[in-house]
Amino acid sequence: MPDILAVGEILVEIMAERRGQAYMEPGCWLGPYPSGAPAIMADQAALAGASCAMIAAVGDDDFGKLNLMRLKNDGVDASCVKILPGRVTGTAFVAYDTGGGRQFIFHFEHSAAGALSEGDVDEAFVSGFRYLHVCGCSLCAGKTLRDAVLKAVRLAKKHGAGVSFDPNLRPELLSGAEVDAAFNEIISCTSLLLTGKSELNAFFPGRAEKDILSLLNGDESCIVIKDGSNGARIFTHSGMETVRGFSVEEIDPTGAGDCFDGAFLARLCRGDSLRAAAIYANAAGALSVTKRGPMGGHANSEIELFLKHNSPLRLA
Repeated sequence: MPDILAVGEILVEIMAERRGQAYMEPGCWLGPYPSGAPAIMADQAALAGASCAMIAAVGDDDFGKLNLMRLKNDGVDASCVKILPGRVTGTAFVAYDTGGGRQFIFHFEHSAAGALSEGDVDEAFVSGFRYLHVCGCSLCAGKTLRDAVLKAVRLAKKHGAGVSFDPNLRPELLSGAEVDAAFNEIISCTSLLLTGKSELNAFFPGRAEKDILSLLNGDESCIVIKDGSNGARIFTHSGMETVRGFSVEEIDPTGAGDCFDGAFLARLCRGDSLRAAAIYANAAGALSVTKRGPMGGHANSEIELFLKHNSPLRLA
């Protein structure tokens, strides 16, 4: 049985060359880089040895070709990625403030990415995977893509697949009761919630980490709170465990959480414990920030070499 199916957007990213560079004045912009949160996850999962596929849409343009070439070369099954004539591939611009915060400008609701529809989600295909992975940003790109993601989640649940969900908070995209309803439905189906620390506070205001177990669905469910170089915390019905992170020189943080997701899922599919999978995923996330471009995945051999020569940070 194939391991992981991702459903959502494929984009290209254009990034500011320097921190503090604003959108309101001329500057140097770097790219295009392959991107899209679920695509980044799929790419890293495939590089880590998982059998991985994606349902998405790109335009019949060079940005689409760039993404498809990257995904296929890294081992992702892109046979269900549609190429839509007359649509452009979605884009994301990202600028960094001097403190490292990011501001995004997205164009994907009216791009090929946002045109993915329920009709593009085939039940027989979805039913064949161990995990379905979806991201919160995909829910915010209009009704058409949101309905496609929800259909995939419902089918995965129907056929007994695990649902992996990264809320992937992007304030620039959040809006509307329909998005909230979709978010709540997916949470109710999720067996593996992979969330950043700040996202947890934003999506679940007032929810203390001691109450986190109330979000778990079923005995086998798991919540992972990602916190960059501080590592990750794993919550199950058996309790909480902290897994330390790694210190590296950061070049570009975008995509690190998605690389964590892909590496974590890949290792679970290979039979690792939650702790072992998190150690590996922390290393994958750390490596991803050491080069430009959000699709910063590394091969299994590179991650293993990093783990051999680098020790996790001590807990404070």
